[in-house]
Amino acid sequence: MLKDLRDGVKEAIFFIWLALRALKFWRKEPPVLTPSDLAGFVETRAKYVAQRTLFGYVKTRAGTRYTSLFEDEIFVASVDAAKWEIYLACLADLAIYAAAAIGRTGAFDKPALDGLARDCFLAGLVVDELPDRRAEGFGQDRDAFDRRLAETRWAEIPEGEAVFENSLKALVHWAPVADELKQYDVVPVRNSMRFQWKTVRDQLKSLLDADAVAAGLPPSPD
Repeated sequence: MLKDLRDGVKEAIFFIWLALRALKFWRKEPPVLTPSDLAGFVETRAKYVAQRTLFGYVKTRAGTRYTSLFEDEIFVASVDAAKWEIYLACLADLAIYAAAAIGRTGAFDKPALDGLARDCFLAGLVVDELPDRRAEGFGQDRDAFDRRLAETRWAEIPEGEAVFENSLKALVHWAPVADELKQYDVVPVRNSMRFQWKTVRDQLKSLLDADAVAAGLPPSPD
């Protein structure tokens, strides 16, 4: 049991490191010029938003008990579940938003934009070690994303925050905070993620060369 607890804490620390690595990219602000750049943007920002909002909320609620909570294996397991579920929701939302930004160039049809969004999403699923909740892989998440793509009308994706609703819900739902406390936190917790997504949208607008990314995609069939 103690070994499992140590492993859980180690994994939590690893995810914090990933978030800090994403922050490093955030500060460098490399331009987004290729489909690969776009996938990298989606992955790093999804990790950053998920970790910043989850751990920020838990730390605020826990106060001085924050560090000691990681000695509780039930809490560690809850954090492990939450960090993956929130990250996957963030990854899906941002992949859709980013592909829609390329679609606004008017150069691509639905199959091409579906493919771009799928590539961005799948790139974010490449991990060194599968989480316990996905011991058999991310098949169910890929299927869920494909279902979402099937229902996506690219011309109707707005430039604002509407596409990020799933990740907002995931943060509230999965955060390991007691329901009797969480009920008072819904608005500020959602707003904390809305603020992060606003920053990401502004960054993408600043860094993205949509025409250059579009030039790296297969042309739509005539």
